[in-house]
Amino acid sequence: RLYLLNNIDKILFNSKWSQKRFFINIGNDELLKQKTSVCYQSTSRTNINFKQKQKIISFIGKLNSAKGYDIFGKAIINILNKFKNWKAFAIGNERRESHIFKHKNFKVLNWLPHNKILNFYKKSSISVVCSRWQEPFGRTAMESAAYGCATITSGRGGLPETFDNNLILNNLNSKSLEKIISKIIQKPTLLRNIQKRNLNNVL
Repeated sequence: RLYLLNNIDKILFNSKWSQKRFFINIGNDELLKQKTSVCYQSTSRTNINFKQKQKIISFIGKLNSAKGYDIFGKAIINILNKFKNWKAFAIGNERRESHIFKHKNFKVLNWLPHNKILNFYKKSSISVVCSRWQEPFGRTAMESAAYGCATITSGRGGLPETFDNNLILNNLNSKSLEKIISKIIQKPTLLRNIQKRNLNNVL
């Protein structure tokens, strides 16, 4: 890391979290820090017709425990049993782990092209990004919020920097996730306010 700092003009990080990690055990030399900057990933603003939002909860990413898919799966089965007119989708795969959750209103899809995922966000009402591992940034969280989803995240890594989030899982477990989802489903006005806030306050 010191070699990089001494031999290149600039290092760009995709979050303040990853920038801070880079300087662990190097110290707080301000001259060195001046050679780094944070350049966030971004997405284009889009128009969302909230009347076209459907009762869909989405999980998009690797279907593994690092991404919190097991947490999502356990919570979502209880949610779908409780709210029978809602549906859930997981988009992604994972060959190294196997987490199987079955419900007639829950479908697992393989990876889709990026433009189709963005269109999926347009009709989703709630998105879940409950990573256990320290996400360097978290593009899924940023994009789903930017497309008007009420986006629930963990507070790991750079996830809190993706958008102005007020749905953060303080306790990273299925019960806490189920509680948050239940709350916003049962309060449609709150759900819509969060969706609009996310759309209008992309960082």
